[in-house]
Amino acid sequence: MYIKHNGEIMIFKKLLNITIPLALALSFTVSAADEDGVEEVVVTGSYIKGSPTDGASPVEIYSRSAIDDMGAITVADITANIAVNSGSENNADSFTSGATQGLTNVNLRGLGLSSTLVLIDGRRQTVTGATANDGSVFVNTSSIPTIALERVEVLKEGAASIYGSDAVAGVVNYIFRRDFTGFEVEASTQQTDLGSSKDNRTGLIYGAESGETNFVIAMSNLDRSPLRGSDFSPSLAPLGISGLGNSFLLFGPSTVASGPYAGTYTAFQNVPDANCVANNGIIIPQGSGERCGFLYGDRFNLVNDEKHQSVYLSVKTEMANGTTFDLDVLNSQTNVYDNPQSPSYPALSYLSTSNLIMPGKGGNPFGVPLMWLGRALGSAFPSPNAPREIETDRVSAGFAGTFENGNDWDLHYTVSNEATYGSQPDTRTSRFSSAINGSGGNSGNETWDLFDSSANSQALRDWIRTDQKTWVDVELSVLDFVTSGQTDNLSYALGFQSRNEKLDIERNDISIVEFDAAGNLTKPADMIFLGGGLETSTSRDSTAIFGELSSDLSDQLSIKAALRYEDLETGSTVDPKVSFRYQATDDLILRASLSTSFREASLAQLNSSGVGLQGIQDYNADGTAKGGTVFIRIATVNNVALEPEESDNMNMGLIWYPNDELEMKLDYWTIDYTNVITIENAQGLVRLTPFADAVKRTEGGTLVGVTTSYFNAAQVDTNGIDFEANYGVDTDLGQLSLGVNLTHIMQYEIPYAGAQRDVVGMFNHDNFARSLPETKMVLSAGLDSGDHAFAAYARFVSDYETDRAVSATAASMGFDQNIDSFLTLDLQYAYRFNFGDNDMKFTLGVKNALDEEAPMVYDAANWSYDPKHHDARGRMISVGLKLMR
Repeated sequence: MYIKHNGEIMIFKKLLNITIPLALALSFTVSAADEDGVEEVVVTGSYIKGSPTDGASPVEIYSRSAIDDMGAITVADITANIAVNSGSENNADSFTSGATQGLTNVNLRGLGLSSTLVLIDGRRQTVTGATANDGSVFVNTSSIPTIALERVEVLKEGAASIYGSDAVAGVVNYIFRRDFTGFEVEASTQQTDLGSSKDNRTGLIYGAESGETNFVIAMSNLDRSPLRGSDFSPSLAPLGISGLGNSFLLFGPSTVASGPYAGTYTAFQNVPDANCVANNGIIIPQGSGERCGFLYGDRFNLVNDEKHQSVYLSVKTEMANGTTFDLDVLNSQTNVYDNPQSPSYPALSYLSTSNLIMPGKGGNPFGVPLMWLGRALGSAFPSPNAPREIETDRVSAGFAGTFENGNDWDLHYTVSNEATYGSQPDTRTSRFSSAINGSGGNSGNETWDLFDSSANSQALRDWIRTDQKTWVDVELSVLDFVTSGQTDNLSYALGFQSRNEKLDIERNDISIVEFDAAGNLTKPADMIFLGGGLETSTSRDSTAIFGELSSDLSDQLSIKAALRYEDLETGSTVDPKVSFRYQATDDLILRASLSTSFREASLAQLNSSGVGLQGIQDYNADGTAKGGTVFIRIATVNNVALEPEESDNMNMGLIWYPNDELEMKLDYWTIDYTNVITIENAQGLVRLTPFADAVKRTEGGTLVGVTTSYFNAAQVDTNGIDFEANYGVDTDLGQLSLGVNLTHIMQYEIPYAGAQRDVVGMFNHDNFARSLPETKMVLSAGLDSGDHAFAAYARFVSDYETDRAVSATAASMGFDQNIDSFLTLDLQYAYRFNFGDNDMKFTLGVKNALDEEAPMVYDAANWSYDPKHHDARGRMISVGLKLMR
């Protein structure tokens, strides 16, 4: 393991050695529980106990049985069945989410990964150390073991008045099985039809009671084998072609008498590698001569070789004075072992007249200066790996009880930490330059041959190779106190919260860079392509007080109000909320809510700068496309002046019970989002301002980089409707259940080119919004018939389009600007039986049973599908066995 830990979380873990035995010991010294007592449930979105699930706020609940029916192997499988989720990153994508391999997240209403607040058992969890390509941070949901989940609650409206920062689009609350008693052990395997990718999962959960103490432990293990791009025919990245394979632009006429480059050449003629085709390259015609291109698309994985391990522990005990103590511990480790990359990346620094290859240098046979257009190692060489390691720790401990006046109280302290390590292969600039000039290798006298890469020794290849290594450690400490009670017709809750966040980023020496005050790169990393970044160590504090009131004004009308004051290091914010619930008739409920929310800029956005890679299409001054899409350096500069985001949220809806079997919910929502924190879109900058200072070019005008920074966008206005229906009835065949969840976005306006633009139904390749299909829908059906159970989940994503200009080459491959709708069907059969004293359950599942192919998306050099909405793995078959007692 290469992960580095900070001191506080390690000390806290050592305290567990004292706390856990103490809690277990208490279980044998307290009296028996009141078996007739019923615990009041706190529904996400309120601290007032007993809040109804059909209250004024729209909440969706995914139960334990629903999680089982989905055949959910990971939390990402649950997220895929949440219709209000749009644009999350739960499918591996080496091109547009390279730093977040092994991580998953949730994105309510497509408002951004950072705009959804993720809770675990109602309490905050740290964001991960990696940032998405758009600069957003998020809670890593892959750290949550599905076997330990009791349910998932999704609040589909802003909730800053209750929870504070980040709850703009809504809240997703993962609730563990803390009251479980018994024993379950399960094993399953899932395999794709195409290739040999498998998900082998084992898990167990054990819970027991002793006196007043409940103890639960759960463990989960997932071994995931890779699904490679090369397993697909035709390719899922047919446009994954780099013009920078290995070629040479001559700066004078030349005649070569013999050898692989024998021939006569003119000045400024492009000359490809003599062994281009033999080394699996591709010839690309030019106006003068030809170039050798590099096919990189099929080298990358759709699924990586990964291992996920999680352990969850819960202890709850009621002491003699009636006070309850509870302790929850979660540890999760994820290793991404392969994550293959290109053999080496293009040498962008050589695309300049200041770095011409002179006669006699680097094996130059032409006798004239030339510009080298290539990479040290091309198509003939294997792909190196970019492994990732992620470790998540979470400890939450606290006490709860009742004051003498009957009010309940709850005091908890929660520390969560996530440490990530990433290694990315590259070529060391200084050593490579030395090798070209004849002073390379351990001996100091070896020359790198640019014209015949096979002539370079393995020792010299190893000498020029390097890795960008990054260690990121994030930590969140939260102290919560809440008291709640009731007087006459008034229910209330009051609370206090104190938070401390930490961010530490360390890099190896060659990847540390420096920026000037204007954000320009003044000291580049010693890597030929990757950009490195800054090191940082920073922290911040915030405190909040909040209150919540609920009252029944009449037998039909109830009102709830909440207010939160948050004191931040950059200022303060006050966020109110008011909601109404009106029982119009016995079978009709009307509801409405108004609130404000906010999101504070992340520590990474305020303090961390780095350089990554993106595929960018260049443009001429007249707006026409220039050449093809190439991967270039994108520098992302922090912004200490970022202001918090703010939003006004409204929800209006109804709940209708036409009979005892059917429930229907319809809600209209609107969010006016101001000061949205985002990052300048590199493709948008090149498209709209191709010769701005932020667009970096060589002397000859070749695009080599873009400098972007975080900023507060003017405004985002979005609205839409949600529809939910559930039907359950007993039939002769058994208990039948049907469900539908639908989200339809009607408007999503953002600032673009000096005006407001509605981008719903668009792929959005050149702005900060993510791809936004108008409609997402999940249909579910289940039949429970004695020992047999059947479940079906159908997921629908509506069509959308891109306004990226389709090249002639792409058009000849069948690409256009349309992205078709996508409908997949998952089926699962379960059989319950007895084996000795044990209950057993056998499951047979098929995901994407109709083997629907992901719709084609023209995204130039990236995958030809949209991983944020479509799963390209095709049909997957699973078999599982669970023992229960």
